[in-house]
Amino acid sequence: MNDLGWRFAGFEYSPHTGLRRGGVQIPVGPQARQLLELLLEAKGGVVSKAEIGARLWPGRPPSDDSIDRCAYLLRKPLREAGYGDLIATAYGRGLSLRAKVEVVDSDLETARPPEECLSSRTLDLWQATYELAGNCTRDGFERAQEAVAAAAQRDETSPAVWSLSAIIAASRVSAGYLRPAEAAEIIEKDAGRALVLAPGFPAALAVLGWARATLLARPADGLAMLDRAVARDPRYGRARAFRSWAFVSLDRLTDAIDEIEAGLHVSPHDRAHLNMRAWLELCNGNLDGSATLADQGLRTRPDATYLTSVLAIVASLSGRHQEAERTARDALMLSPGHPILMAVLAYVLAVAGDRSAAEATLAAAHDGEQVAPPHLFTAAAQLALGKPDDAAQTLRRGRDEGCPWFAFAPYDPRLAALQEDIGRLRAERNSFAG
Repeated sequence: MNDLGWRFAGFEYSPHTGLRRGGVQIPVGPQARQLLELLLEAKGGVVSKAEIGARLWPGRPPSDDSIDRCAYLLRKPLREAGYGDLIATAYGRGLSLRAKVEVVDSDLETARPPEECLSSRTLDLWQATYELAGNCTRDGFERAQEAVAAAAQRDETSPAVWSLSAIIAASRVSAGYLRPAEAAEIIEKDAGRALVLAPGFPAALAVLGWARATLLARPADGLAMLDRAVARDPRYGRARAFRSWAFVSLDRLTDAIDEIEAGLHVSPHDRAHLNMRAWLELCNGNLDGSATLADQGLRTRPDATYLTSVLAIVASLSGRHQEAERTARDALMLSPGHPILMAVLAYVLAVAGDRSAAEATLAAAHDGEQVAPPHLFTAAAQLALGKPDDAAQTLRRGRDEGCPWFAFAPYDPRLAALQEDIGRLRAERNSFAG
């Protein structure tokens, strides 16, 4: 199977390159991909429920609802790409594909300069290397930025170097180590420089698309750039994490989850994907599922401190206050002084009723003009401290200043009491944008 590729109804698919139409990548989650492969192998024949279960859920029989859900996750992208329902249901039997299937060579990628593909995949490795070295601390980010600056001095013509500089700026603003306006400026400049050197360079398109979708509140514009990045290099995993964030900005939470699943398929050890997957499940209202994903992710990447914070938030929301505090402090031991982790600790302390410790922790999280928790996390702590007006004002500042985390405000269970305020803020922003 892994040596084969297929064409059907205007689409191309292989296990290596995923699903495409007209050279454009179509995001499909891991289980939906497995189902598609079964249907393609059958070449229009009916694939029984037993065969589907054996491939997708080995060792345990799936429910009909599970199979129906997986079929929906495959039907949806096919339909949105311009076709009707290509998946036929043979009631009581299984599923089949309503299309002629042609077996082709597995290399279905559009020709691109080999150095471009290599640079994008190497970029993932560089990203992981600097994360492991700096562990997302302020000093670690500064060391990473210095290393990239030195590389740029040695080779100003490398689009990968300029792209990595922009990606570090995105990581810094996401963590609370850089103001959104400054981050947007750096990303526009450095990613733009990479695109001058190599038009269509996937890493530059991806980070610039994320900045426009979040920092500049232009999600449709940003998503278009991210679509181009994934189409250019579907194996560049970081574009998936950026695109998932853009989907949230467009109120497409289910698509965001599917996209990060696709990212995990190509980059299963990427910390950004593991963090985002557990966080999105929390935003989806599934506390137990979020905790399970966080535990699984930590077994893969013990340095993924955001996952520890997710566990702390879940414990706090579930009333397990001692566990929440212990878990939040464990995260800070791995990344001392991290603004988000400090704000999460302040939140769990406030929920537990330790008001003075919570206020002191939240104050300590703000270190000068540059270092401060993203507004979403500050607002959650303020609300837990019984300051809803302060929390609402913090979210307003986050919207106005371009805080990338503002996109998650409608979904963050800690902010449930502020949903009317959040709705007004979003309506105002959309009115301004219009």
